[in-house]
Amino acid sequence: MEANKGSGKNSSFLTDDELAVYEFAFRDEFNGMHIPLEKQEYYLEKILYADEDAILHLRKKGAIAISREVVQEDNIFGA
Repeated sequence: MEANKGSGKNSSFLTDDELAVYEFAFRDEFNGMHIPLEKQEYYLEKILYADEDAILHLRKKGAIAISREVVQEDNIFGA
């Protein structure tokens, strides 16, 4: 899965390491929430292609909190 990638953590993009960790963590959380694979892909794309504000929000809150937030209406990721 391609995503916003950057070279430094201060970037508005996810680094390759962050991308790998977040994707693994989100899939684990989404599976635990019994979210179908198609919907997981949708959520992952919205999160990993997010704008700068949403990426900073993700880094601050972490994957567990965001996995619950992204399934709610009117979330920062537009999902």
